[in-house]
Amino acid sequence: MFIKTLAQTKMWGFWQYMFDLCNESFPCVIGSLTVIIMIFLAIVMGLGTMMTRLNRRE
Repeated sequence: MFIKTLAQTKMWGFWQYMFDLCNESFPCVIGSLTVIIMIFLAIVMGLGTMMTRLNRRE
């Protein structure tokens, strides 16, 4: 129960920070989250490609 409340508090803090950063503009928040997710996926895919190439060398 306490951990769930703590997680919600952290999540609300994240959303509040995003809305403050974008001056309460919802499309700005959605765009920022989309960019963050795309960068994260690009890093994961890049690391996967690097690992595949290293495994093929051996």
